Amino acid sequence: MKASKTPSGKYRVQVYAGVDENGKRIVRSFMASTEEGAILAAYEFKQKYAIGVDPMDMTVEGAINKYIESRTNILSPTTIRSYRLICRTRMQSIMKCKISKLRVIDVQDAINQDAMRLSKKSLKEAVSLLNSALMAQEIYMHLRKRIALPQQRKKIKELPPLNAIIDVIVGTELELPCLLAMWLSLRIAEVRGLKYSDITPDGKRIRVQRERVYNYGTDLVREVNKTEDSTRTNMLPEYIYKMIMAQPHNSDDDFIVQMGYNGLYKGFKREMGKRGYKTTFHDLRHVFATTLNDLGIPPNYIQKLGGWSTDNVMKTVYTHTTSEKEQEYQSRIDNMFASVLEVAHRSDGGGE
Repeated sequence: MKASKTPSGKYRVQVYAGVDENGKRIVRSFMASTEEGAILAAYEFKQKYAIGVDPMDMTVEGAINKYIESRTNILSPTTIRSYRLICRTRMQSIMKCKISKLRVIDVQDAINQDAMRLSKKSLKEAVSLLNSALMAQEIYMHLRKRIALPQQRKKIKELPPLNAIIDVIVGTELELPCLLAMWLSLRIAEVRGLKYSDITPDGKRIRVQRERVYNYGTDLVREVNKTEDSTRTNMLPEYIYKMIMAQPHNSDDDFIVQMGYNGLYKGFKREMGKRGYKTTFHDLRHVFATTLNDLGIPPNYIQKLGGWSTDNVMKTVYTHTTSEKEQEYQSRIDNMFASVLEVAHRSDGGGE
């Protein structure tokens, strides 16, 4: 690695860092007042992202970043962002260790240090990412089975009752996106990704088939969902259908919910906070599951509506539900929401 002297008298080292989405070469420049300083900065960058580094000399940090980079166009932006956060904030005591010299006990020590401040879930995610990064470099340590994790700290969160949420959102710009999340169990990225073209011609169903993800200040539209089971077609209640169609729009390609991510996420949290509730937009999916469970809706149908791919959330084995049963369950759900909304509208002094 060589440094060149610039007209300003500083030294510069350039490092090839791959190609962008258009196939154009990406070159990073590192400048310092001394030749050694420029070389050191370039060397640290190459180590951090494992650029041109032999696997035997690759650090844990480099291996993880290499693994992330190899999946930037495959995994969702949210997942990539969470991976980068793990690399920056967890298991920091081993990040500079060479993977060729890494031992299970080193990983266990790092997890033990983090256990003072992080949950079992956070630590499990870190171990899983590290294990995948090592396997990508053909190092098989089988960490998932060999690393001891702390006991899960039981967290009990009090969810606001359905009518309290309805009272906050009814008649506001939050009503439609919140009902989509709470009535149809859509994630915020799914809510913001819906288009008028996703509604079936008869207006009775809506396809959930894309995400509009907020990523570092920019909206990214992905024509896939978080998981395969997240791509689904749900029945569309008449109340929500009328709200959607009452909005002005120019074409079927328009997004149904125009609110920005921050306006929606922070706006809902702020309005709920005024009523004394610490509630996030994602909590609406929990309200959905809890409400349907209280209605006696079978867990397998709740799971299907919510697009959950495993039984870890619903605590049941997914089984097929017949169309006839779906209609019965959906009618029960729609009638319950409609009755709560009717009360809220009467209290607000307005009609539908």
